[in-house]
Amino acid sequence: MKTRRRNLSGNDLTTTRRNTRSKTLENGRDNSLPFPVDLIMEIFSRLPVKSIATCRCVSKTWSSVLRRQDFTELFLSRSRTLPKLLLAYQKDGDLFFFSAPQPQNPDENSSPVVATYRMKLSFDAYFRNGAFGINGLDHGLVGLSGRTHSVICNPSTGQSLPFTRAKTRSMSLFGYDPIDKQVKVLSMWGAKFSGLLNVVAEEYQVLTLGTENPSWRTIDCGCILSYYSQHVRQKCINGVLYYLSTDMSTETTVLVCFDVRSEKFSFVKVKTFVTEGTMINYDGKLGFLRAGKSVCAYRESRIVNLWVLEDIEKQEWSERTFVLPALWEDVVGSAILGFVGMTRTNEIVMRPLSILPIPLYLFFFNTKRNTVVRIAIQGMDVSEYDKVHIFLDHVDNVELM
Repeated sequence: MKTRRRNLSGNDLTTTRRNTRSKTLENGRDNSLPFPVDLIMEIFSRLPVKSIATCRCVSKTWSSVLRRQDFTELFLSRSRTLPKLLLAYQKDGDLFFFSAPQPQNPDENSSPVVATYRMKLSFDAYFRNGAFGINGLDHGLVGLSGRTHSVICNPSTGQSLPFTRAKTRSMSLFGYDPIDKQVKVLSMWGAKFSGLLNVVAEEYQVLTLGTENPSWRTIDCGCILSYYSQHVRQKCINGVLYYLSTDMSTETTVLVCFDVRSEKFSFVKVKTFVTEGTMINYDGKLGFLRAGKSVCAYRESRIVNLWVLEDIEKQEWSERTFVLPALWEDVVGSAILGFVGMTRTNEIVMRPLSILPIPLYLFFFNTKRNTVVRIAIQGMDVSEYDKVHIFLDHVDNVELM
């Protein structure tokens, strides 16, 4: 799918009309607009996403303003101050996206949050066996990967961009370069198996999305690795794509660190807590969460452990231990909880893994105040869905794909 784009830079705004000359003045102000472009963008940036879509249809001038890269960045900046929860509900061959306000420092008196429907993605055409991996990317995008196809979607605009793998039976991972503002896809392919489900990666390729003529490029990993053929745990933070793999020369687990911009690999030796913990973004660094010796949290749990990768080159890790509050047992009850992640305000978020409650609840453990609260998410009937995928600190991205 190709989208025509008009490249606009700086404070210049050029609009073209049939048989007319440019409307841009030397001072960067368009004489078809009553105010300077910067002021217009500031006003637009305060509107909700749906209103932005409506305003694009008003005129070519408004559409040009709202497609500018600097307006996209301004809108993202405002969105980061009010992060959202992104929820993807799976039902049969469809994936339904909702977003809800993300509670900030909630307490026992906090009200439920209400989810708003965003878009539906019919993935039967791309993932026929229903098996796919889903990952949240920076800048409000979501990547889905199956055996033969991958899809990038933007829940804010309701758009999706499917693309075919370079080779079938390959594994695709998604990364975002915050400097060049590009989404890249790292594809690993192999025909040999190591064990029952691990594939030995024989070829690595990279695809840069959003370019005029995107094409796969072969790159060198510099190491013989194998990966789990069903799904690879991954997390992209500040331009580095992290995922777990096995070094075939030593038969040990390694943390692969792929620099999205330079397309270079580096490797970090890991221990048991990394192979079993939940990957999270901890204040711009890679972290792993566990509840003591368990990957899940129970009524009987007493602590939560956090390991943080402080330095990739020095391979330095730090460990933090948080003691759960006295009210933990009463709030959690009999639920088995999995880790969703950690918010920017250092709250560990957990979700039920067993039978989904109605409505859906999330548990917020505030590590500074040592409190835990349960927040209900209303606005959809979770009993109708098979699986729920939850992402923290989601932002609205108004850029069209």
